[in-house]
Amino acid sequence: MDPVGLFLHEMKEIVEKNDFILVEREASLEFMADLGVTMVELRNVILSLKPSDCFDGPERDRDPRFTGWTVAEFSPEAFGKTLYLKMSIKLEVERCKCLSVKLYRDRKEVPT
Repeated sequence: MDPVGLFLHEMKEIVEKNDFILVEREASLEFMADLGVTMVELRNVILSLKPSDCFDGPERDRDPRFTGWTVAEFSPEAFGKTLYLKMSIKLEVERCKCLSVKLYRDRKEVPT
């Protein structure tokens, strides 16, 4: 299985068994409140991710405080929009975190 497929398989098993943690960042909380997205709806988006939704990773978390965590970034279609999801898993403790959920913005877009 390719790295993205393996990451998704492991992540979905963890979410189904132990759910996930939403890291409370202002942008994520504002996004969910503005669109009225519930944790159940976000969980459904996470469980429906496909390998083609991944645009970066999986790779080790670059922050040395998070040893053993693997991170991948996704841009799925949901709620009539393209989302940006940054997901992280740690197999040893069977934990999954949603590090960020917001509207996707192409990295090539430069504000004027």
